[in-house]
Amino acid sequence: MTSTYAAGRRIVDIDAHILEPKGWLRSYASAAAQDQIPELGEGDSNFDQLLDDSYRDYDQRKNDENLQRKLASEFMSMPRKGWMSFGGWDVDERRQALDLLGFDCQLIFPTGSFEQIMQTPTSVRPEAVRAMNRGMLDFCQDPRLLASAYVPFEFGPEIALDLIAEAVANKVTAVLIDSIPASHQHSFTHPDFDVVWAALQEANIAVFLHVGADQNYRPVPKVFFDNGRDMRHFRSDAPGDPLSYMAIGYPGELFLASLVYDGVLEKFPKLRIGVTELGATWLPSFLHFIDTGARAFKNIQDLSHLSMRPSDYLRRQVVVSPFAGEDVGWIIEQVGEQMVAFSSDYPHHEGTDDPIRRFEASMSAVGDVERSAFYFDNGARLLAL
Repeated sequence: MTSTYAAGRRIVDIDAHILEPKGWLRSYASAAAQDQIPELGEGDSNFDQLLDDSYRDYDQRKNDENLQRKLASEFMSMPRKGWMSFGGWDVDERRQALDLLGFDCQLIFPTGSFEQIMQTPTSVRPEAVRAMNRGMLDFCQDPRLLASAYVPFEFGPEIALDLIAEAVANKVTAVLIDSIPASHQHSFTHPDFDVVWAALQEANIAVFLHVGADQNYRPVPKVFFDNGRDMRHFRSDAPGDPLSYMAIGYPGELFLASLVYDGVLEKFPKLRIGVTELGATWLPSFLHFIDTGARAFKNIQDLSHLSMRPSDYLRRQVVVSPFAGEDVGWIIEQVGEQMVAFSSDYPHHEGTDDPIRRFEASMSAVGDVERSAFYFDNGARLLAL
């Protein structure tokens, strides 16, 4: 039997990506909307050049078996991550990458097309969302590739319900939602959205937060980057510098706290929520802090609708995937085996060239049951596999 990167482990990967080429999103949009969706790389000459180079690289290897074999042999290397990746957008290549990885399945999220949607005029944005969701389904032709669908709340419950119905009809495994509400919408916890949460619970579809899906919210104010230092910080959706890394989980913490305190998880106990690419080291202290918040304000704000400690809702309904290199053993020791799950972020650079090795480096004291929960069981439960 040919060895794989998983090396005999059963792995559910709850965060992987498509790396969309130019023209991808527009090709799935209606003719009336295509010209109003900005092209990938538009206004960024360096990124535009990278996209062109990546497609030339892909076109060159497509009919060259020697190049394909070379790329397959180095598919986890850092130079072969991002848009230069093996299987970034070609379905047949991704099948080969999955064979090499040896994972049971990967949950797939968008990359560049999400930013295109955010730059699309508001009146056309719902069609751009539908175009991206169509493209994700088309990419996930292999049964090991599990499509996610984006369901924004900013257009109100009716459009959200339509998008959920489409996701259900297409047997989508998970929906991606924003972690920070748009400025012109109600909070996710407003009673108007109860019908949306009810539909998601009824559909048995997991709800995911992911870095970048935050309506361009940045937890680190811009002035912190005006620091007079030679080493510049990078303002991006991924953690491009240590200061941004410190705050990357904050949008997820706000989102989860609002769902607990405002009673959404009380009303909908079967909702399952995944938190991906927002780190996990914050999770142990957050479980304590959310309980502290309830105790501190119970005489000021009515929280009588909560039948459990706030942290118990999170333990029951939330799974978080850490970055490769975080101290997973310590996190599991602090929060228990049921809240943390593996993700590779393939083929993004943040996933590194060897996420399993980096996770294992902190898991020497983790037992077989906890290891199985991390690599397989928690992801399978979250995705209702």
